[in-house]
Amino acid sequence: MRQRNGINSKILSIIGCIVLYVGFLAPFAMGNSEEKLQQLFQSAEDLYVQADYEGAIVKYTEALEESMKEGVNPLVIDKDFTTRVNYRIALSYSRLAQKSGNIDYYKTSIEYIEKVVLTAAIVPQYQVALIYLWAYNLYRMEQFKKAELKFKQVVENFPNSIFLENAWYMIGQANYKLGDYDDSRQAFKTVLDAFPDSDFKDEAQQFIAQSFLNELNYEQAYQEFDKIAAEEFKNYPELQAEAMYKAAYSLSQLGRDDEAIRRYTNFIKQFPDSDFIAEAKLGIADSYFRMENWSKAIEAYEHLISEHTEAIDFVPYSSYRVGEAYYKLSTHEKNTERMIQATASSELALQWYRRTIDNYPEDPITPHAYYALARVYLDTGRWALVLEIADEAKKKYATSDDGHVLETLTNIASLRDTATKNIERRTVE
Repeated sequence: MRQRNGINSKILSIIGCIVLYVGFLAPFAMGNSEEKLQQLFQSAEDLYVQADYEGAIVKYTEALEESMKEGVNPLVIDKDFTTRVNYRIALSYSRLAQKSGNIDYYKTSIEYIEKVVLTAAIVPQYQVALIYLWAYNLYRMEQFKKAELKFKQVVENFPNSIFLENAWYMIGQANYKLGDYDDSRQAFKTVLDAFPDSDFKDEAQQFIAQSFLNELNYEQAYQEFDKIAAEEFKNYPELQAEAMYKAAYSLSQLGRDDEAIRRYTNFIKQFPDSDFIAEAKLGIADSYFRMENWSKAIEAYEHLISEHTEAIDFVPYSSYRVGEAYYKLSTHEKNTERMIQATASSELALQWYRRTIDNYPEDPITPHAYYALARVYLDTGRWALVLEIADEAKKKYATSDDGHVLETLTNIASLRDTATKNIERRTVE
């Protein structure tokens, strides 16, 4: 399952806006005694804008130290200068973490927040900015429950702040990460209802739908994915493409294969360059297989193999399924007394099983191909070949401790036993 990164430019932009927002609170009006303080602070601000966060931290720290000297009055800059500078330092550390990937910077950012958030912050805008940044840092540290609680403080204590929309969205994200899908959907629904023009609306709706899919609630999932097809949710074509694919997938899981095939086909026509094209083609093939339309299934699997050689997760599986479809077709032809066609289909099944074994020797589907190959040889009376295949498989997976592989080997051994008995019976006769 692919997802857009919830912590994206829209989330980061609100933190960047904090600098501008609180910056308007205190234009510089300095006397000579504060000239050095002003220079240090402005230098720090300039370095921050240039994304030189380490340099900015140094200058912010010097400004904070300068503000504590006798004869220097920082109040002419800001009535809550200490909070303002500590916030800037915390923000710089958070940016360093984003830039470097070093989560220790998030921890340091929180340390600076804790210095002032409860005891020093007297300006409401600073209070909410500090708590939001605290929550954001916790989220990036993957402490999702603690992050959710902090974001809720923003919602509950600052209902009119510029962070409200972001906080609700991040509450949804945090709960989604925790697997608390009911709470997640409630938060995302709040974004949709309370902020109809939100930049997050597409993703909020997508996460609502995805949460139902994660719960295997396919009926609700396809309905929620379908909502993203509406005109109001067309800000991000790649998101809409994913929604169209997953709506079709959900319908296929509900056994509504005819409708799923139509939707997969429509999706491919509209989004031929989507990352989900191979999945959609596989979905079409599997739907035909479940509908027992063997010829269509074979055609669809073969197209996927020839057109998407890069789809390493799907091609070996599709190769095996072509063999299975030919085997099923052969069985159907036998039942309808078309023996020549049945024999031809059976031979094609053998070819595809063997091709799967030879071309994808390490794929998880390959043990099943061994079993299928032995099964067809047993059905067609080629018992000596059953013994050969059983021995080949046993040798190949001699050191495997995979439970599924061992189970398949047991099934192959059972076919071998049957073939051995048939050989012995023929010898006696």
